[in-house]
Amino acid sequence: MTPRPLSHAIHATVLVLIAGCSSSEAVPQDEIQPAAAAAPASTDVPPATSAICQASRSWITDPTEPSEVASSETFCDFYQFSWQWFLAQVSPADPYNPAGDRVFETNRVVDPAGGPDQCTGPALTGRAVAARLLDLRDPKPVDFETDQADGNPLYDQSGNVLYYNMWYSPEECQATSAGFVAGTMEIKTAWRVLPAADPGYFTMQATLPSGDAPVTLGLVGFHLVNWTSRHPEFIWASFEHKANAPLCDGSDAGSGWSLASDAAAACLAANPQPGGGSISPACASYDFNAPPQNVPSPTPPTGPADNICRLFANGNQPGTAVNGNDNAANLAAIQQLNAALVGPDGMLATLPADDPMAVWANYEMIGGLWTKGGAASGNSPVPSAGGPGDPDSPQRGSLELTNMTMETYEQGPTSAIPNCFGCHGYTPETPLTVSHIAERFLLPEATTANGKAK
Repeated sequence: MTPRPLSHAIHATVLVLIAGCSSSEAVPQDEIQPAAAAAPASTDVPPATSAICQASRSWITDPTEPSEVASSETFCDFYQFSWQWFLAQVSPADPYNPAGDRVFETNRVVDPAGGPDQCTGPALTGRAVAARLLDLRDPKPVDFETDQADGNPLYDQSGNVLYYNMWYSPEECQATSAGFVAGTMEIKTAWRVLPAADPGYFTMQATLPSGDAPVTLGLVGFHLVNWTSRHPEFIWASFEHKANAPLCDGSDAGSGWSLASDAAAACLAANPQPGGGSISPACASYDFNAPPQNVPSPTPPTGPADNICRLFANGNQPGTAVNGNDNAANLAAIQQLNAALVGPDGMLATLPADDPMAVWANYEMIGGLWTKGGAASGNSPVPSAGGPGDPDSPQRGSLELTNMTMETYEQGPTSAIPNCFGCHGYTPETPLTVSHIAERFLLPEATTANGKAK
């Protein structure tokens, strides 16, 4: 598959921001680190549109994992932090064997059938192990972490269901009833069966539970969450393959989406909905974003293809959120970094084809989520099935953050879980319950019950 252009029609937006915000040399500037931003105002995170959110080529050539977000805590700071972690995790674990495991694959893998207290068992690591521990989804309760957020299966345009892995850093096993420790990280990956070899995807070989012959799986979704001492609520960041799904507002032209038919995408393009957040009634026949009905258990590995579109570009509604989150500044930081790294002239996109990092030019950051000052996550600041947005919510970043491969059917005001904190609520009194992986799979019940030792 030919890599799609950077989605969400951001190029013109980024160029306007660059032209209007800086008179210096055009970005990306390979080795320029962004200047320290002013301290955040006491009321909210400061706007990021007054400066370009820059990337550094060293994130690719000499990747490092920062221990904390820069103290200024601008939107740009959070997204630079997450991009650095992502690029470090997807780098080759052994530079002399670029075809081997990537760094994230050297973390521990959750065995979805392995029960609780997996930290006491032998560490399961590596791509070969992950290929054996893929989860073929059954409908599960909303908080069961190995499948979709709501348990509904998702079938791509070839009629194949998506599969999932969960990874966690060894530091997560050091958690106590007081909370997690530095270095704690979780990753969730989503995969689709590729009908043919495709250099535009990061892949692995696996023999699926439903078959005898190995297949090639392409990575389509990547959730990355990090614990830091200033952000025990975790910093949530999400990445996707660019060819996953179009925007519901019709601004994405083209074809070849893995989660929407060409005809369905063409209908959206022919019936634009300026402002986002809605789907044209003219496209009702395509049943966008509706979960499959009457799916038996166990989930069949093949089924009718779904049509999926993204309601909010980068998890942002237009305008300032009711809780003061500057959605425009948040959007600018995400799109500027995406352009600098994976745009047509981006640092990853211009790597030689045989560079092991070149494949990541086909992926992009969708957005991120955190709370102001690491506070308890509180109520949602956006309308949801639970009611109107809470103006006192401390949530910041992409307030409508949903990954099309993992929270597919939980978009918009009808959802009870409009972003990550809808399922992963954080309170200082029960610091471990923010992680379903730790709570259900890794730690002894005495540690995780109600986040406190019994």
